Amino acid sequence: MAHAPIPSNFKPVMVSFKPASEVPSPGGALKRFWPPFLLFFALPVAVALWFMGAFNGPRVAQAQRGPYDYAYLALSGDYSNLLAKQDEVYRALQAQGITPGAPVALLLKDPRSTPKRDLFSRAGFLVEPGVRLREPLRRGRIPPRRVVLVTVKANPYLAPGKAYKALLDYLQAHNMKLTLPTFEIYREGVLTVEMDT
Repeated sequence: MAHAPIPSNFKPVMVSFKPASEVPSPGGALKRFWPPFLLFFALPVAVALWFMGAFNGPRVAQAQRGPYDYAYLALSGDYSNLLAKQDEVYRALQAQGITPGAPVALLLKDPRSTPKRDLFSRAGFLVEPGVRLREPLRRGRIPPRRVVLVTVKANPYLAPGKAYKALLDYLQAHNMKLTLPTFEIYREGVLTVEMDT
């Protein structure tokens, strides 16, 4: 069998191998990668989490709190829908010419032992005592009482998880049980959770 002739412009390729000591390590590339990663990704994420309050620790104490008057709508189902229900209350208050105070929530069932579809709560806003409310809004009143009070400064999506974890840790450390309902007030970026003692 005949072979094709080798072209006249053919040049053989010479392969040379460097000793391992002369091969650049991948660590050099990683060292060049870290400063931009930290500057353009990690730092902005850390700053965003700081602004959201992810690094703020809750404070727990016992205190005297109340009374509170609030306008609300009832919510059946997942507590993650509380903010949407509060928006509904806000619009209803505005339509009635009532200036809403701080947003509030009253949680009536324990999400650890109750299926989401069976949860029940109230979402609303603080209002002045004696203000006249029209349907669909309802009025609630929390009397003065002694409470376990948890305070945390964080984004409304992060604050409840941090607050309830601190509350449950405090109750366990003091041989106390969770007593429902709990009353939440979110004012100027600070969530307070009150549980009757």
